[in-house]
Amino acid sequence: MSMEQNFNGKWNFDKFFYFSIYEGKIKEMIRSYKYGGSISLYRYFVDIFDELFDNFPPPDSVITTVPITFNSFKIKGFDHMKKIGRSLSKKRGIQFLDLIEVVRQKKQQVNSTFEERKTLVKGKYGVKIHELYKTDGKIAILDDVFTTGATVNECARVLKEAGARSVYVYAIAKAKSGRGHELK
Repeated sequence: MSMEQNFNGKWNFDKFFYFSIYEGKIKEMIRSYKYGGSISLYRYFVDIFDELFDNFPPPDSVITTVPITFNSFKIKGFDHMKKIGRSLSKKRGIQFLDLIEVVRQKKQQVNSTFEERKTLVKGKYGVKIHELYKTDGKIAILDDVFTTGATVNECARVLKEAGARSVYVYAIAKAKSGRGHELK
């Protein structure tokens, strides 16, 4: 078992943890929650993050999430990760702060390579500095699927540039090609 670390300067986050590989039942559940209107599944995902935090605790951090774009919000009607983040915050007694915001809309990243995604996310996110000031600089970012890592890497980059000291990333699932510490 190993954790994702800053290999060759590629990653801006300090550690990465995930629950499962993005396939089969977990893939169906994530897609159903995210796109299919099965909103009650958020409770299951809160339990997954709770278990990840039990096994891989964030260091006295605050919880935040990767934000969705305005267009995604219009389609879905809710921010699927923020719902999970706020519920996990209540369950764990860890503060949730909405630290990251979409500052520039870009095209969807679906079916893009890591390099393409890296370009698509560059300049897409910003930090709500007034919210970051409420932290000690230790951040736990929640995301649903770690595909190439470009999105959470960019979120971690902007957080660290704004003053965050450490950024841990927790995902429900990751694509088969990534690295990380899997909880089975």
